[in-house]
Amino acid sequence: MITGLSPQVVTETIWALAQREPPAAPQEIALLTTAQGEAVAHRLLPAALTELSAQLGVALPPPEILLMRDRTGRPLDDIASADDNQAAADAITTAIRAATADPDVQLHVSIAGGRKTMGCLAGMALSLFGRAQDQLTHVLVDERFQAREDFFFPPDPPRRLPLSDGGTVDTRDCRVVLAEIPFVRLRGQWRAEAIGASYAAAVEAAQAALLPPVLELDTRSTTARFGAIPCRLTPSLFGVLLWFAERARRGEDALLWTHENGVPEALARACVAAIARAAGSSEHAAVHTARRALANGMDKNFLAEKVSILNRIMREALGPEAAPYQIRREGRRPNTAYRLALPAEAIRIIPEAP
Repeated sequence: MITGLSPQVVTETIWALAQREPPAAPQEIALLTTAQGEAVAHRLLPAALTELSAQLGVALPPPEILLMRDRTGRPLDDIASADDNQAAADAITTAIRAATADPDVQLHVSIAGGRKTMGCLAGMALSLFGRAQDQLTHVLVDERFQAREDFFFPPDPPRRLPLSDGGTVDTRDCRVVLAEIPFVRLRGQWRAEAIGASYAAAVEAAQAALLPPVLELDTRSTTARFGAIPCRLTPSLFGVLLWFAERARRGEDALLWTHENGVPEALARACVAAIARAAGSSEHAAVHTARRALANGMDKNFLAEKVSILNRIMREALGPEAAPYQIRREGRRPNTAYRLALPAEAIRIIPEAP
């Protein structure tokens, strides 16, 4: 929960969750707040949570207070500068990333308290890391009952509370509405678990994952760059990937490993040539190995092994972002075909062949 100087949003949200069908109660409560917010929470929340526990008939856990801190570790008093905003963004990102690490946990994020910036950051962090089971809400309370130190949720039995003009207001007339906020879940589109605590780094990584895929092959260093992620490969693996990339740029069909493709010797020679280009010499050991393996045409085991290793390397380096770069298997055995499905314009080879 994002809180500021009005920790009433904590008990109001919990009360609203308990009115759902079926009722819900939190097993853990975490408050993301400033030093000022911490002081107010310590003063007001313990008694309010005890009273709410008694009314609901559930044992509510004491809240864990997560203080937002600046670069030096000093607790933020407020979000009043660009540096404060960055520190708050990183703190919120860290907390939400940690809370979504366990697939068996459902996270409920409330943006009802604190400054608008804090709520906005929490919503965006949940969009980056949230799963299907997670929720984002804002609690809406009648203005007459907002930020009062004598109102934390609709009590049972109802009470009459004094107004500043001398009148009173009945708590039975208070409407507490938990508004669920739909959000875009991006976690499955990028490798969220590989990003640290920086909000800016998480946004950059997610943005890169959403860009159209681009494969860049540098034959001078046998480095394949999958989008923004470089990966150094052996000449043999790089040569096979280069060979598939050249076929994709020419718009050729998926490659059948059987002799039924018509010109297995020509295909084998093209593969060996790509490995020689990656190795920088036709006398390299990787080239001799490929020649022996492909001496009788396009050998199934040679091709299947290289494709399997390449795809595994991509998965380990890119996570879910690997999908568009992987060499696909098409058709059923014994007529399995392979191809790199990237469009020609998404493939760059450096330097280009003379």
